[in-house]
Amino acid sequence: MASKKVALLSSAAILLVAGGVTSAQAQESDQVLDEIVVTGTASQKSQIESAVAVTQVSGDVIENFQPISEADLYRLLPGIQTAGTAGPGGNANIAVRGLPVATGGAPFVQIQEDGLPTVLFGDIQFGNNDYWTNFDSTTRAVEALRGGTAGTFASQAPGAVINYISRTGEEEGGMVRLRTGLGFDEKQIDFRLGGDLSDTVRYHVGGYFRDGEGPLESGFDVIESIQIKGNVTKDFSDGSGFFRANVKFADTQEPNYTGAPYTFSSGGNNPGGADTFPGFDGLEQSAYSALNQTMLVLEPSGFERVELNGISTKQLAIGFELDKDLNETFSVNNKFRWQDMEGAFANAFFGVARTDGLVGSTLSINGNPYATVAEVRYASGPNAGQVFNDTYYDNNAIFRTDVDDIGSIVNDLQLTGNFDTGAGYLTAVAGFFYMDQKIAADWKVNRGNREISGDNAAPLDLFDAAGNQLTQAGISGYNNNWGSCCSRDYDLSYANSAPYFALDLDNDRFNIDGSVRFDTVDATGNTVGAGQEFFVDPSGANVGTDVADYVPGMGYITALLPNGGQEALDYSVDYTSWTVGGLFKVNSDTSVFARASRGNRFNSDRQTFAGNFNGDGSLTEAGETTAVDEVNQYELGIKHRGSIGDGSYSIEATLLDGDFSQNTFEIDGSGTRCPGGAGTCVLSNDFKSRGFELYGTLNVGKLSLVGTGTYTDAEVKGSTAPEFTPAERIPDFQYALAANYDVNDWVWGGVSLNGQTKIVNGGRTWDGVNTFSGYVRVSPFENITFGLDAYNLFDDIAFREGASIADESGTPIVGTGGSVLGRTFRASVTYDF
Repeated sequence: MASKKVALLSSAAILLVAGGVTSAQAQESDQVLDEIVVTGTASQKSQIESAVAVTQVSGDVIENFQPISEADLYRLLPGIQTAGTAGPGGNANIAVRGLPVATGGAPFVQIQEDGLPTVLFGDIQFGNNDYWTNFDSTTRAVEALRGGTAGTFASQAPGAVINYISRTGEEEGGMVRLRTGLGFDEKQIDFRLGGDLSDTVRYHVGGYFRDGEGPLESGFDVIESIQIKGNVTKDFSDGSGFFRANVKFADTQEPNYTGAPYTFSSGGNNPGGADTFPGFDGLEQSAYSALNQTMLVLEPSGFERVELNGISTKQLAIGFELDKDLNETFSVNNKFRWQDMEGAFANAFFGVARTDGLVGSTLSINGNPYATVAEVRYASGPNAGQVFNDTYYDNNAIFRTDVDDIGSIVNDLQLTGNFDTGAGYLTAVAGFFYMDQKIAADWKVNRGNREISGDNAAPLDLFDAAGNQLTQAGISGYNNNWGSCCSRDYDLSYANSAPYFALDLDNDRFNIDGSVRFDTVDATGNTVGAGQEFFVDPSGANVGTDVADYVPGMGYITALLPNGGQEALDYSVDYTSWTVGGLFKVNSDTSVFARASRGNRFNSDRQTFAGNFNGDGSLTEAGETTAVDEVNQYELGIKHRGSIGDGSYSIEATLLDGDFSQNTFEIDGSGTRCPGGAGTCVLSNDFKSRGFELYGTLNVGKLSLVGTGTYTDAEVKGSTAPEFTPAERIPDFQYALAANYDVNDWVWGGVSLNGQTKIVNGGRTWDGVNTFSGYVRVSPFENITFGLDAYNLFDDIAFREGASIADESGTPIVGTGGSVLGRTFRASVTYDF
C-alpha cells in the first residue's frame, strides 16, 4: 500500500510540471493559458482569466498522443475517465470526475462539434455520442469544460462538455498523409486544405478515408470509413463579425471490441497474473470471424440476413453560424445544424462458459423444458460436423441493433451585452437553446454459441441424444438471449428547449459570474416490446408457443418478436440548473477560482420498457422519480504559469467535491450489477465523489512535456445498500504523460505514458496498469515527413475497466477482459503545402 501511495504522489509531482508534444507545440504550449475559451462561458476570456475548469488541447498534441478511439483521446483530458479499449467504433463508457457510468455511454458528458451537440443525450442505447464524432485533421483543438457552466450553457451536460473545434481557413495551405499498418491490414488517407477565396471569404475542407481488417485480426475488412468536413466563412468587411456555413458527411464502419479470453494465475478478490488464452491472443486477435460475418435475424416479415460488422454510421450535417456585433454594446450569435443520421450496432458480445455445463442442459420455451443437449458440433468451417470437445465455449449474445433514425435539428441563439459599470465590465447573456432529437431503433438479440478461437471462430450447433439438431447455424434462439427484455422496436422524439441567462462582472483583479438554465423536455413516441415466446421453423413460420408444438428433427428453435406490450410517451419534464463562481487574479501569471453548481441530465430512452409510463403517456410516480438525475459540484482551482531557467511551464489544478443520483436501465451481461444476477434491471444509486484534476505543460530547450491526471474517491450507495462502497470502473488516479524531444530541424520524436491505479469491477479489485507508446518523425526534404508510430510498446495486457472471472475451478483461472491493443506499428508519409 505504501509503495502505491508513493507512486501516486510521484506521478502527481511529475504532472505538476508537465507540458506540450511536438516541435510546433514547444512554442504553442507556452501560451496554453492564453487560449480563448469558446465553450460554455458568457464572455470570451483566456483560460487563465476564466473561473471554470477548462482545458484546450491542440490537434497536433492529440495526433502524437496516438489515440485509437475517441475514448482513448479523452484520457488526455483532465477530469474525463474512460477505458478507451472498445475500439474505434465507439460504445465506450465515458465517466467524468467520479460520475460513473452505471450502464453504458456518457450519461453526464456532452460531445459537441463547434459548439452544438452531435446527439442530445450521451447514453442513447446503441447510439452513444462517441459513435458520431471522429477526430481528424480538420480539428484544430478539443476543448473540455468540466462542471460549472457546462450545465448552464449546455443541456444534458452537468459533468462536462467536450467540444471539437474546427479549422476555418485562417492558415493558407494543407496536407496529405498516407498511413498504413505494419503487420496488419489498415490503410488511411488524411487530407485538409484551407485558405482565402477573397479578401473577406475563407474556406477549409478535410477528412479521411480508411479501410482494412484493423489492428486486431478479424477475418474480413471490418473497417470501411469516410468522413469529409468543410466550411466557408464570410467575414464582414466592417469587422463586425462573420457568417459561416458548414457541412459534414460521414459513412463509417469500424470495429467494436467486446473482449477476449484470458488466463489468470490468481483469483479471489484481487485477480492477477493475466496471460493470453491458448488459441486466442487478445492483444492481436478479436472475436470477429469470417465464419460469423453475417447471421440471420427474425423480423416480423420473416428472416433477414444481416452483417456483423461492428458499429456503422451514416451522417449528413448542414449548418451555419452567425456572429454579429449589432452595435458597440450588443452582439448576437446563432448556431444552427440539421442532421440526418442513422447507424447500427452489429456484433457478438464475448463470454466464456464451460462446455460441460452446456451438455446436459435443457432448452425451454416460456419456462417449460422441451429438449436436452447431448452433443455439440462445429456448425461450419474446416471442422464442420465434427464433435466439439473443448473445455470452454463462447456463449454470449449476438447483437444487431438498427438505429433507423437518430437525426436532429438544433439551434442555439445568444444575445450578449457588454457594459462598463465603473467597477468593471459587465457581460450579460440571454440565450435560447432548442433541439429535437429523434431516436428510432429496433433490437435483435440472438442466442448463439461459438468456439473460442482468435482465428475465425466457428459457430456451434447443439444436438439431442437422438441426433436431432436443436439450433440453426449456431443460433439457439432469435431475439431472446436475455429473455423477453430485449426484443424491441421504438420510435421516440425528445424536444429540449432551454432559455438561459448569465452575468459576468470582470475587472483588473477579479471576476464574478452566475448563470441559470431552465430546461423543458417534451417526450413523445411509442414503443413495442416482446410478445409471447414461440417456436419458429427454418422457413421463419410460427409453429406454436407450447412444448406440445415441438417436433424433434424439424429444426424448430425459440423466438420472440416485438409484438407485445406497447408504451406511449406523451409527457413533459422541467428542471433548473445553476452555477455561481468567482476568480481572483493574483497577478498576470496566477489566478484562483471557486465555483458551486447544480446541474441535471434527463433520462431519455433508457427510461422505456421499465414501467415508467401510464396508459395516456404520462409518467408514473416511479417515472417521475427517475426522469432527471441531479449533480451537485463544488470546485476550487488554481491556474499558474512561470519560468524555469530558459524554459516555461503552466499548471491547471482543481479540487473537487460532489454528490449526485443516477437512475438507468441496465443490460447486465456480466451478471454482477443487477440484483440476484438478473440479466436486466433498473439501477437507482446515489453517489459521492471528491478528488482533484491536473493539466500541465513544460518546455525546456528541445524538450517539451504534457501531462494530465485525475484523482477521485468515488463511492456509490445502491437503493438497497446500507452504506457507500467504491464506485465500479472508476480508477483512483488516471494519468497521462507525453514527452517530445527535437533532435534537430528534421528529426524529432516522443514517448507517452497512459495509466491508472486500481479499480473495482464485479466485486473484485484489479491492479493499476500502464502502457507506453512512442513516435519518430523524419523530414529529410522540405514539406515531406516520414513517420513511425508505436502503440503499447511493451505489449502489455492492460484491463482499464477490469475484467471478469468465468471459472476458478482449475489452473489457470479463466476469465474475460477488454485490454488495450497489443503492440501496434503504423507508418506514414505526409506532404505539407
